[in-house]
Amino acid sequence: MSVTVLVVSGYAWLILDHLDGRRNTSDVTSKTDADGSMDILLVGKDSRTDANGDPLPDDLLRRLRAGDNEAELTDTLILLRIPRDRSRAVAYSIPRDTYVSMPDGYGKHKINSAFGRAKAQAADELRSEGVSDSAELERRSAEAGRELLVDTVTDLTGVGIDDYAEVNLLGFYRLTKAVGGVEVCLKNAVDDPYSGADFPAGRQTVSGGDALDFVRQRRRT
Repeated sequence: MSVTVLVVSGYAWLILDHLDGRRNTSDVTSKTDADGSMDILLVGKDSRTDANGDPLPDDLLRRLRAGDNEAELTDTLILLRIPRDRSRAVAYSIPRDTYVSMPDGYGKHKINSAFGRAKAQAADELRSEGVSDSAELERRSAEAGRELLVDTVTDLTGVGIDDYAEVNLLGFYRLTKAVGGVEVCLKNAVDDPYSGADFPAGRQTVSGGDALDFVRQRRRT
């Protein structure tokens, strides 16, 4: 279900931000083959910051029901492949704990740490070069994080990436509201104090904070 929600959110993000001119863009693709397919890496981040790297206000974090953020992890990675004839789309979810060899000398780690590792190293290097503007630091270090993540996924799967879409907690919150919520159906009721998920059994529509609670649930009682 969380895979479905993110795929929908990723496409909505691309459409909505393209229309209103607020889409942040980057050039981190790795496509080298010419098979005619379109391969898109959809990324869900647990970042508690805005597009400029500034911390989200406390009142907004309360609405997101987000706790402290220890690191910028990409806890959802989905490789979406659309073949040349555009007959269908297939989404492959890459488990966040997949242990992989990362390029550029980063060693072996869980794949969800690739973005944060490269971003942190790039930020340190930029500061040592005298870069102090917070917006520039965020932009350039985040770009390094995306590049390592894309290269790591390409090395793991052998698939070159045509496009990249990234959604953080705030984006996910807004998108589920923009599409009018996402219908889910639970076989059993859920009461998970760790994530805040508290839902009855059966069909229902979740959005905003409820949608975040839904995809973060891990325990059921």
